[in-house]
Amino acid sequence: MSPSQQLLVSLALTLATVLGCSRGPDDGIRFSEVSQSQPITIEDFSELRFTTSDGEEVALADIMSRDYLVLVITRGWYGGVCVYCASQTSRWARRFDELDPYDAQLAVVFPTETAEESSKVDELTQRIKGGAIPNDEIPYPILLDINLKGVDQLGIRSELAKPSTYIIDRQGRVRFAYVGETIADRPSIDSILAQLSELAG
Repeated sequence: MSPSQQLLVSLALTLATVLGCSRGPDDGIRFSEVSQSQPITIEDFSELRFTTSDGEEVALADIMSRDYLVLVITRGWYGGVCVYCASQTSRWARRFDELDPYDAQLAVVFPTETAEESSKVDELTQRIKGGAIPNDEIPYPILLDINLKGVDQLGIRSELAKPSTYIIDRQGRVRFAYVGETIADRPSIDSILAQLSELAG
C-alpha cells in the first residue's frame, strides 16, 4: 500500500471513530455507551405482568422463548410520545436481527395511567414505522403497563416511567439494568449488544 493510500485509510478510520459507523438513517440523537449494570430493586422479573395489544395479561415468563430478553420500558404517554422513545424503539426495529447471535429477544413496554389510554400506543407504532428512522415492520411485541403496576414494582415512576433497559435470563434473573435519570438518558443499542456478548460468551 502506498503512503497516500495508507493516509486515506487512516483518515477513513479516524472519521469512522469520531462520527460513528452509520447503520442506516441517523436522526441525530445520541444515547449513552453504558458498560456497567446498575443495582436492581427486585430479583425475579419472570412474574412481572403486562398487557398485550389484544388485552391479554401475560407474565414475562410467558413470552420468554430465548436465553435472554431485552426489556425496554419507555416513558409512556405524557401528552405524546417523546422523541427519545420513538428514536430508541425505531433503532431496535431496524437492528432487531442483531439479537439473534446471542439467542436474545426484545419486548418494549409502554406505560399508561389508565386502560383507556392504551390506545395511545398507536402513536408509538406510527412513530416507529414512519419516523426519522422508518421501518417496514415492528418485529417485537409492544406490551402495556396499565395503571403503572410494573413501573411501581420496579421503582421507576417519574412522570410515568424513567426510561429503562434490562437484560433478563430464562430464570427471570436480571443480568443487566439501566435506569435513565432523564428522558434522553438511555443505553445505546451497541452497548446492550456488548452486554449480551459478554453474557453469551
